Amino acid sequence: MEKTEQRKKRVIDLYFNQHKSYAEIAQIEHISPRDIYAIIKEEKARRQKNKQQELSARAYELFNEKKTTVEVAIALNLTEPRVSKMYREYWKLRGRDILNLIYKETNGKIWTFLKLYKELIKKRHMTIEQVANTLETAIHKLPYMESLYIQAKDQAEKMQCTI
Repeated sequence: MEKTEQRKKRVIDLYFNQHKSYAEIAQIEHISPRDIYAIIKEEKARRQKNKQQELSARAYELFNEKKTTVEVAIALNLTEPRVSKMYREYWKLRGRDILNLIYKETNGKIWTFLKLYKELIKKRHMTIEQVANTLETAIHKLPYMESLYIQAKDQAEKMQCTI
């Protein structure tokens, strides 16, 4: 078993560090190009996985430094979908899974909640309880108030017709 691992290491060294071709490696190590291909393919996959993990770790560091998704995308040369995915992973790592849940439930339209926060809580200096009470009122009493308004409007129109 140890011989196999040593052989793999030699093949990897010959290919990646010494830039030997499959034919040259086959001649040096006395193994088939098919076996060399399998070793190289496995090593490339391992290196790709390590690169992805390093990239994710770097993105998490940048998010932790309060960098925006745009700044992270530029710094790491990544596309928006990759950075967004990493940002949601970062939320999860930070124990902010609720943000990811809201993101999913709103089909990515979390900005509506931010608008609610900015408009009601920040600008009008409302507490969370006040916002909750306002929404509760809107949900349960607004339809009734609308029907009262329609009745009053109808009565006002009838009175004007009578006059």
